[in-house]
Amino acid sequence: MSNLTMRARDVRWLALVLVVALATGAGLAHRRAGNLAGEWDVYIALSARPHYGFEGWRRMGFAHFAGSDSANAGFLRRRTGQSMLNVTQVSAWGDSIFLAQDANVILRAAWHGDTLEGVQYTNGRPLDRRYRLVHRATPGAVEPTYQVWKTPASDSLYATVVDTTSLMPARDGVKLETYIVRPVGPGPFGVVMQRSPYRASNPGPGRWWASHGYIFVGQLVRERGKSSGDIAEFGDYSHDIQDGYDAVEWAARLPGANGKVGLIGHSDEGRLAWFAAVSAPPHLAAIAPSAATSDPWRIVPYAAMAFGPINVDWVCLMRGRNMANNTAELDIGEAITHLPLATLPQRLGCGVVPIWERWIAHPTLDAYWRAHAATTFIDKVNVPALSLAGWHDDSRGPLDYTNALLKVKNHPAWHLVMGVHAHKGVDYVAGDFGPQARYEYRDIQLRWFDHYLLGKNNGVDTLPPVDIFVQGDNSWRQENEWPLARAKATKWYISSGGAAQTSAGNGVLDTLPPRGAAADTFTYNPGDPTPFLIDSRELEESLNEDYTALNATRRDALVFTSKPLTRPVEVTGEMSATLWAASDAHDTDWAVMLLDVFPDGHAERVQDGFVRARFRKGMDKEVPLVKGQVERYDMDLWFTSKVFAPGHRLRVSITSALFPKYDRNLNTGGNNERDSTFVLAHQRVLHDAAHPSHVVLPVVPR
Repeated sequence: MSNLTMRARDVRWLALVLVVALATGAGLAHRRAGNLAGEWDVYIALSARPHYGFEGWRRMGFAHFAGSDSANAGFLRRRTGQSMLNVTQVSAWGDSIFLAQDANVILRAAWHGDTLEGVQYTNGRPLDRRYRLVHRATPGAVEPTYQVWKTPASDSLYATVVDTTSLMPARDGVKLETYIVRPVGPGPFGVVMQRSPYRASNPGPGRWWASHGYIFVGQLVRERGKSSGDIAEFGDYSHDIQDGYDAVEWAARLPGANGKVGLIGHSDEGRLAWFAAVSAPPHLAAIAPSAATSDPWRIVPYAAMAFGPINVDWVCLMRGRNMANNTAELDIGEAITHLPLATLPQRLGCGVVPIWERWIAHPTLDAYWRAHAATTFIDKVNVPALSLAGWHDDSRGPLDYTNALLKVKNHPAWHLVMGVHAHKGVDYVAGDFGPQARYEYRDIQLRWFDHYLLGKNNGVDTLPPVDIFVQGDNSWRQENEWPLARAKATKWYISSGGAAQTSAGNGVLDTLPPRGAAADTFTYNPGDPTPFLIDSRELEESLNEDYTALNATRRDALVFTSKPLTRPVEVTGEMSATLWAASDAHDTDWAVMLLDVFPDGHAERVQDGFVRARFRKGMDKEVPLVKGQVERYDMDLWFTSKVFAPGHRLRVSITSALFPKYDRNLNTGGNNERDSTFVLAHQRVLHDAAHPSHVVLPVVPR
């Protein structure tokens, strides 16, 4: 028994505990288990059971359990303070612990040394996640929301009312399911619209915006929910430039509206905001998308025109008119190891999904993809654009759309906000970034719309146009331009004694030109591709995972590490890599990863870049390799704002796969998504005076 003894208050609760214990095979041996009293970190992984491949355990909360003399057994809370589980009863059976909120909600866990791991049951059914409790030395503290902009904001708290869901007519007769939440009052009010493939009804955000004096409009795109259109056509957003125009103009005429509409949306909803903006509707006043998905050859479904197999999770989730209830239990990690990749949805039981088929039918950057990209039409945007995201967000849109907009002559006002967040928030990022790390998109969007929709002179138009969270400093900083003019493009060269395989090799990273051996070699086997640490159910592709073990063990990776830094080095901006390399295959891939090596030796990913050899002369054409011929490869290494502290080391690893973030190159020169045969590729990476392979980091003077 634990120090917290069982206190069964009624027979019904005891019976339920016994049923759960027997159903899950709980051992009933009465040996002493771990001590529950004290402070814990709470980690969560998707799925009620382990699956093949890497699993992401994310620090989502904290827990506290009192001693046996306390009437309050304990609690699990999110890092933001919301309750996860209010534990009123605790019982132990052998190695098993049952934490009950009431007769219907129980967390059944088992001891693994001093760690607890288990599943929550509601009404006898397991939730699609697992919990892991790990001891911490101090009580967990609620993490505050940091106010990035200090300017005034609308603080009027209106009563709200939800209109009957309606069907908005588009110009071609298609009807779009639309949901409206209004402030109670005569107005006139600004209109905040969110067009979505996921939901029209969105009570939380809807009531929040309405309570602050805005009419909120949520709308489902065609082919979704009650919106008309053939579901087989969903996924391309082929009509959403014109539909976005029609929706904005319709919303501007709503009773009580002031004629000014602002667009928001997260992820694909953010991309839909940009699609509407490029249609230039007259009553659109501003946009403020968060983590907007970038162009389809940048991140979804292709990245650098290499297909992303983990997008099958989204495909399976969206295969019907309404979202599937759950994809967390799909064994995606195992399924993606099989070839051909084209049949992956069927292998997972999702059937033939037309959007998957269309994606695979366009393996080069052709007219189809350019027609489905907001940047193709970015010069049509004529309203102020606010973009928000974080350095560990994989959406890429906030920087991509900002960069494209800034190239347009006489572009509209813009603002960029980049925190430390991942796509689903700061809780997915490893580490502790201090009290300023958590910010709310809505707090900033509200001030943006107060100015551009309501005409309030709150000063947002006079702010420096860039707000960045600098990791390492763990604080926000304002900048006057992007990229930073004072950042110095600094080359870090790779070199070795010819044995750079694994972190135990002699690979070196330095700002001095390469010296030593002329090249390093390794073999790339598509049957055992170099892993990228990603939980295929999370759709988080840019997290700072720990690559220490992979750097130490994979002989299909070259590893180059700097000496310990003697002073802080700030890298803020967009990075790149240049490799000179040769292969004996008709086609292959090259991947570069930048890592931060801590004084204790563990290595965290910062960013990575990728190039498919056939696209080395442009992603719109395929050029086969000549066996053994040295080629130059230039690649985008994404972006960051990070201070590498003294005592840390920089590391670059070079591989020919980062699977399953990118699909495997089969090395044959054939179709990597439809073929099932592959060959080994023998790779050579050069680093001599004539071929100085390197990464370029924008170093900010300090």
